[in-house]
Amino acid sequence: MSISIAQSRQQLSALIAAAQQAPQVITKRNTPVAVLVSADYFRQSQAAIKPAADTFYSQLVQLRETYAPNDEAGLATPGVDSEARQAAWTRANPFADPA
Repeated sequence: MSISIAQSRQQLSALIAAAQQAPQVITKRNTPVAVLVSADYFRQSQAAIKPAADTFYSQLVQLRETYAPNDEAGLATPGVDSEARQAAWTRANPFADPA
């Protein structure tokens, strides 16, 4: 069922009762602008969305635990110690005035 905003103001009680049976579309100038649903329908919709987010987060945590970084740079490079890496990245500033 589709109902205009003006009609929904006048028939709010009937609109709420109809929303208990099925979602009700509210229109403005024949363009859908909102949908009124029952609290149970909304709760079920939210519950359907939540497990997907929880599953993604749990998979992300599992990946981070499985592939944890081995050094302070956050990258594990076999055969290269962290002091050598730090020395390679520490260079004099070419833009600094000579002392």
